[in-house]
Amino acid sequence: MSRLLFLAAIFTVSVLAACRSKPTGGEGFRTLAKGYTTGLGDKTTSRIARNAEEWRQLWNEHTSTQMPRPPAPEVDFSREMVVAVLSEQRPSGGYGIEVVGTRWTDEQLVIVIHTTEPAPDAVVPMVITRPYHMVATPRTTAPVRFENP
Repeated sequence: MSRLLFLAAIFTVSVLAACRSKPTGGEGFRTLAKGYTTGLGDKTTSRIARNAEEWRQLWNEHTSTQMPRPPAPEVDFSREMVVAVLSEQRPSGGYGIEVVGTRWTDEQLVIVIHTTEPAPDAVVPMVITRPYHMVATPRTTAPVRFENP
């Protein structure tokens, strides 16, 4: 009987923890996709999709080097928009880019990003990478500014 109670307690705690967990992302955004290779052009450092057609185009370009192409994550454009931040092409692994927050200032949406690079003595894969992070943020027509403190 005590084993059954123990299992019931574990189940209850797991369910409560799942109900209280936050979606992937941070304050003011949720992650749609994040990785180290993208089909988006080398000159692009950021892209914004404010409607389904722009999102379709962005996702198709992003996944142009993947076979089969994965389906695009769902976005409710009545409430959200997509912001993609991209690093320049890098000569190895160990580099990264990540949206770490959002905030409003002077009628602008500020996307705060953090970039990382490998330590000089790090052992990293010798493969060309292009780190990216795509997030959904609350929909706005205001200008968007990117900040890397």
